[in-house]
Amino acid sequence: MSDFTFENQGTNTYLVYTILDEDTVDTMSLGMLTNNKIPGLATTLFTQMDATKYIKYNVSAKVSVRQFFSGAVNKKRLLGVFKGIVNALLSAEDYMIDENSILLDLDYIFADVSSCETVLICLPVIGKEQSHNLGDFFKGIMFSTQFDQTENCDHVAKIINYLNSAPTFSLEDFKNLLFEIDQVPSVKPVQVSQIPKQPQQNVVQKNETPARPVIPAAPNTNIPSGIPVSQGRPPVNPSAAVSQQPSKNNIPVPPVTPPASQPQADSGMEKKISMFGLLMHYNKENAELYKAQKAAKKAGQAPSVSSAPKTHPSNFAVPGTSAHNQGFAIPGQSEQIPMGIPVPQQQASQGNNVTSAPQQQTQTPVQQALQSYAPQQKMPQGQSANFGETTVLNKGKVGETTVLDSSKAGTTRKATPILVRRKNNEKIPVNKPVFRIGKEKSYVDYFVSDNTAVSRSHADIITRDGKFFIVDTNSTNHTYVNGAMIQSNMETPLNSGDTVRLANEEFEFKIV
Repeated sequence: MSDFTFENQGTNTYLVYTILDEDTVDTMSLGMLTNNKIPGLATTLFTQMDATKYIKYNVSAKVSVRQFFSGAVNKKRLLGVFKGIVNALLSAEDYMIDENSILLDLDYIFADVSSCETVLICLPVIGKEQSHNLGDFFKGIMFSTQFDQTENCDHVAKIINYLNSAPTFSLEDFKNLLFEIDQVPSVKPVQVSQIPKQPQQNVVQKNETPARPVIPAAPNTNIPSGIPVSQGRPPVNPSAAVSQQPSKNNIPVPPVTPPASQPQADSGMEKKISMFGLLMHYNKENAELYKAQKAAKKAGQAPSVSSAPKTHPSNFAVPGTSAHNQGFAIPGQSEQIPMGIPVPQQQASQGNNVTSAPQQQTQTPVQQALQSYAPQQKMPQGQSANFGETTVLNKGKVGETTVLDSSKAGTTRKATPILVRRKNNEKIPVNKPVFRIGKEKSYVDYFVSDNTAVSRSHADIITRDGKFFIVDTNSTNHTYVNGAMIQSNMETPLNSGDTVRLANEEFEFKIV
């Protein structure tokens, strides 16, 4: 409302209403306000200077609820404001004051930032009354306020449920609800959903060995009588178990030879390695051997052929199999091809002699498959693979500096406002759109702990559209810019280099 102004008198701050000539004052309500200290209503004074009359309300050391509810609002603040409003409305009935003359506007409801005590403004002027829907008024506050999530917010749900479910709003019922909520501690409970549930099954107690599952033995009619059948765990060494069990004809079965890590060769036989063997068991020794074989082939030396059985690709011999079943060679190639891969027929010379040089023709599917398995580049052990050069996306020269968007080059750094406290040269960054200064630690952004002359909420520095302002929040000892006291609740521009004094505490405002 533009009819109100703020006035500083000594250590007091007053909200002032100037009575106009056309206004009609409710003298009975005005007398109640000026002659009594009514709970929930601001202390009221009536003064006159010449022909001008004023109604003044003492709001010293209090901030508007709109300022008080900026940011996260905790339970104490919310209940303090709501209880103050309810008390003011109930007190108006006791003192025969029309509740419609009380201003339900967050800009004209004032709260103490420490105690959360709230006072309202009653304007006893006929024709200025405003009809109120109290339920909608409280709902508007609840749905426009950001609440503190670090505490239990059950009180928010209870208030909203009451406002939505009550057919008619009752001040007494609402007051009782606020009283009940105020008795409940606001400690945030531990959420059970955040604790992982331990499965109840398969839980092994301390010093307890889990029971082994019993594997039933399959019936075996070939086991002679008198030999006990094990129903426990199967033997660890299968080859040993096979060699110990008698066969049907009492002929011992030879144990299965485990695969060796290196290709095995009999003494007196030249050690050879195929391409598959090299791929599956690659090391420096096998690589040198394979390289020597290829060099001997190129030099025209016929590779020695041994009558020993050919080794399986997995490098161990299978009993009962012959050499020609292990694989076969493609004419013109020394490497063996495992069974199961189709090989196209090639022309060969008559007899059992293999031609020394293959005919010139396109690669067969088998050759293509083998070539795909061949290593492209030999790499020493212990070194990582090289996957080639990095692809240049913009097809430019490698090593050139990428040019950024010209519109972003040379962008001016954003100005940062700071306050320098002259007492100790402390630099205070003003890092919020509304930066609060005072000695109420739970409310302000910069806490002045060593100066009792500074008010609990002394001043705010406001940043808006690259400009900076300071607002005195009804402090007791006032705020000064360059030595001049500023009006409470009025924005005063700040420039770099200005001296700001809060009571007797001096700061320098800088933009760096």
